[in-house]
Amino acid sequence: MKLAFWKIAQSYNLADMNDAYDELEKADEAAALSFKRYNPKCFCRAYMSTSCKADVITSNLAETFNGYIIHARNKHLVDMMEDIRAQLMQRLVVKRKEMQQHTGLLCPRIQERLEKEKHEAAKCRVIPSSDTLFEVGYYLDTLTVDLDARKCTCRKWDLNGIPCCHAIACIFFCHGNTEDYVHESYTREMYLKTYSGTIPPLEGERHWPTVNMPIDPPPIKVGPGRPRKNRVKDPHENPKKQGKLTRHGIEMTCSNCQRKGHNKRSCPNKGSTSALPPPQPKRKRGRPKSTGEASISTVHMHESQVHHDNTVEPGRIGKGGKVAYTGRGRGRGADAGSIQASTSGKGRGRGRGKGRGRGGLPQGIGVLFGSDGSVMTNVMPMSGQPVAGPPTEGNINVSQGGSNQIIGSQNTTF
Repeated sequence: MKLAFWKIAQSYNLADMNDAYDELEKADEAAALSFKRYNPKCFCRAYMSTSCKADVITSNLAETFNGYIIHARNKHLVDMMEDIRAQLMQRLVVKRKEMQQHTGLLCPRIQERLEKEKHEAAKCRVIPSSDTLFEVGYYLDTLTVDLDARKCTCRKWDLNGIPCCHAIACIFFCHGNTEDYVHESYTREMYLKTYSGTIPPLEGERHWPTVNMPIDPPPIKVGPGRPRKNRVKDPHENPKKQGKLTRHGIEMTCSNCQRKGHNKRSCPNKGSTSALPPPQPKRKRGRPKSTGEASISTVHMHESQVHHDNTVEPGRIGKGGKVAYTGRGRGRGADAGSIQASTSGKGRGRGRGKGRGRGGLPQGIGVLFGSDGSVMTNVMPMSGQPVAGPPTEGNINVSQGGSNQIIGSQNTTF
């Protein structure tokens, strides 16, 4: 209700005011009737005269000055006037020096308001009727602008003297300067003229001239109770924060179903499927961190691939000077991954370097064991020829360091 009330009061023209009033009437008919009883012509912008060049509809200016002299109000009449005079004398000098440092054509705050209107001007569509008359389309509304008379249908430019977004769009259409169409009272030159005056300083009471005329002070009538010092506060003003209003009158919005009138705790759709899903969490900035499991599995896959790719070529000298023999034949033995040969493991197959072979030594690099358990080494001597000859039929090759590890025979021990 509070927002609807301010929307009506801050409307610049009757069309916007009536639309805002209809919204209030749909929400609460009794509140709309109560609004009209206060005579809107006294406080709505739509009924204000355009000759004042101000759109202020609140008493904030008086409240600001009241807070400015709050400490002087507690003193005696003469002392209070002296404090106010000294404060205003200093204020004139400070404001004048601040504006002298500014180099723009307009006052800083007026320039900020003008920049906001320039951004809104990009949403307008301008249709010229003459050199100074234009028809402007703004969303679904159509307005007229007169640059010579400095008027617009929205009455915003007429009332405060600052071009509205519709007028700025027309000024841009004519390749003009928007600062030239602002009322002269908002210029830097006029501001300096306003603060050009000074308040003369005064001597203290000890230096005042004395007269031989008795002057009695006027009678002071003291009222009952303690005199009021603070201003009249708004009924919904926060007592802990001066000048800040509470959230009274603000319509809350539920974060669960996005409807107005209740919050998430009292939501009627709480726990139902009609409620909207929670918003997705925001993605963290930067690169995503890699987990340890992925890196470990990648390393294992790499090691496994290297293990399977390694081969022992026949006729090559391997690690430690061991000779790698080759041959074809059938063999019986245990699994390649086992550490010690099992007596029950049986398997038959044909392949290169597996089991007992005919026509060459088994493929691999390692130590040869005989049928009686003796060790037959094939370490290369200084001449480069192997010491032991080809293994007998009872021998088996245990390959260490190569990719093809074959452990076989019942008499084999590691």
